[in-house]
Amino acid sequence: MRAVWAVAGILLMFGRTRAVLDLQQDVTNWCEYDKALHARLNVVEKNIEQTVNHLEAEVSDLLKFIETSDISLELGPPTIDIFEGLV
Repeated sequence: MRAVWAVAGILLMFGRTRAVLDLQQDVTNWCEYDKALHARLNVVEKNIEQTVNHLEAEVSDLLKFIETSDISLELGPPTIDIFEGLV
């Protein structure tokens, strides 16, 4: 009978040890997943910053072009009255 209790105790200790190892493995996997996620987010953030900088440069160039060009914006009478007949 003592042998059965000894085997049961050993199995119980093995089960607890296994549970602790599984928990540590889950924590390790979670950490690796978290690190990979942060690395991907850093790449996305870098791409967004590059895109915003590119768009700012494009808008700045367009504004400079509009300021330097001599576009006449003469307003004349409308060629088509879209509200004709609605009254």
